[in-house]
Amino acid sequence: MMRYHFDLIDTKTIADEGGIELPDDHQAMQVAEEIARRLSREHPEFKGRHYSILVTNQDGEDIGRVPLDVLH
Repeated sequence: MMRYHFDLIDTKTIADEGGIELPDDHQAMQVAEEIARRLSREHPEFKGRHYSILVTNQDGEDIGRVPLDVLH
């Protein structure tokens, strides 16, 4: 298992200090989509502001990004 971090980013980064352990990159991206959907629902003020969830692994490598604006 590898530890993944899910940072909220726009022009600044709100870092996920703890992260969670997941089996692979695919599962990490699914979790990022769930986080992005939840944030879009709970914080409508984020819409149109180019927020994304940046997924990185424990080695600091970028796995992917999920923009909040494209989720419904």
